[in-house]
Parts: sequence; structure tokens; C-alpha cells
Amino acid sequence: MSDLLTVRNLCKSYPSGNQRLEVLVNLSLDVAEREMVAITGVSGSGKSTLLHLLGGMDRPDGGTITIQGVELSRLKREELCRFRNQTIGFVFQFHHLLPEFTALENVLMPLLLRGEARDRAEALGRKALDEVGLGERAHHRPGELSGGEQQRVALARALVGKPRLLLADEPTGNLDTHTGEAVGELLRSLHLQHGLTSVLVTHNEKLARTCSRQYRLENGQLRIADFGLRIAD
Repeated sequence: MSDLLTVRNLCKSYPSGNQRLEVLVNLSLDVAEREMVAITGVSGSGKSTLLHLLGGMDRPDGGTITIQGVELSRLKREELCRFRNQTIGFVFQFHHLLPEFTALENVLMPLLLRGEARDRAEALGRKALDEVGLGERAHHRPGELSGGEQQRVALARALVGKPRLLLADEPTGNLDTHTGEAVGELLRSLHLQHGLTSVLVTHNEKLARTCSRQYRLENGQLRIADFGLRIAD
């Protein structure tokens, strides 16, 4: 099976006083099609930074990120936005739903930005909500939904455009244990059902163990995760 995501010698640093804080140092990673990879590590180790780079939401200082044969650094801003909309789905710890819109309207956003006709977008949005078990809550606003339901809406929004790559940043981190487990199981089920390639950043060891590979981000590098050690919050 070929690699959908290839990362080579990725570097990222930020100003820190008179120096620069090295967050990622010559980091490399290969993720095959339909693989599900977990990345763990302590807070501040650079996990979210890595995910933002993989999703083209930030630019690295050096190195390359290639998705489906497309090297992100070669894309102009508009090209990158289009590629991200069509190829990558995002799920964050905080759902980032727009409070003034219904669940269905939130799910439609990526399709409408793509220029999809409203009728077709609504049909796809309803199907996506059905898949996460919220078909009957389509017209509820985020404030009328529980935390778990809001995260399910966010998951439907991430998948409605049929992305090839799913990036999830602490998808269960803002939920209680029971709800988090349910969302984790749903995430795993949808990964298989849609034939996704997924990269998850998580503190949740149980969720990480369901993935085909588990890494720990330490000192700017990815290492095979050792779950004999506690993953710090």
C-alpha cells in the first residue's frame, strides 16, 4: 500500500527572547493509505504544531510535507486553501462550531466554500449527520447540544467533503471519559467506513492503542510510544 502522507526533515521554531525555541527538528514520518496513526506527548511538545503543519495551516521553517504526491510548500495560498478543502478533514479538541448556525448549517460550510450547490450540500450534510447519529438534531444550534453531540457535528463537518486525510487534535480531550470513549469508537468506525488515512494527536492511551501505529513526540522528534510510561497531561 502506497504512502498518502510523507514528511521529510520537518523543522519549526518560534522566537523565545533573544533565541529561538526549536519545536520540531528534522522530523520525518510516512503514513500509508488507510492507516491510522496516533501521536502522543506532553503538553507543549509540539503535537498541535505538527498537526497544523500537516494540514497546511502553518508553514515549516524547513523540510517537506507531501500529501497524495502534492508538496504543500509548492502551493500558492489560494491553491493551498483549495487543496485543504478538498483533501483534508480537521477535528479539534474544541469543536469550533459557529453558534448562530444550526448543526446542519455548520456541516455544510466546507461544501459551500467549495462552491457546491445548496441542495446537494444539504443532502450530503444530512447524510453526514446521520452517520454520526445526529440526523434528528440537524436544526439544533450548538448551544442546544451536549459536548459529545457538538464533537459529533464537528466530525460530520470534517468528513462531509469526503477527504482523503483526517487530522484530529485531541478529539476526545474536552469530553468526559464515557463520552470520549463513544466519540473515539465513532472516529475509529468512520475511519474504516470511509477508507480514511488518519493522524490523531491525543493524550488518550486507550484511543491511541486502537491505531495501527503509535508515536511519542519528544525533543522535536517522533519515537515509538512506550505506554509503560505515563502520558502527562
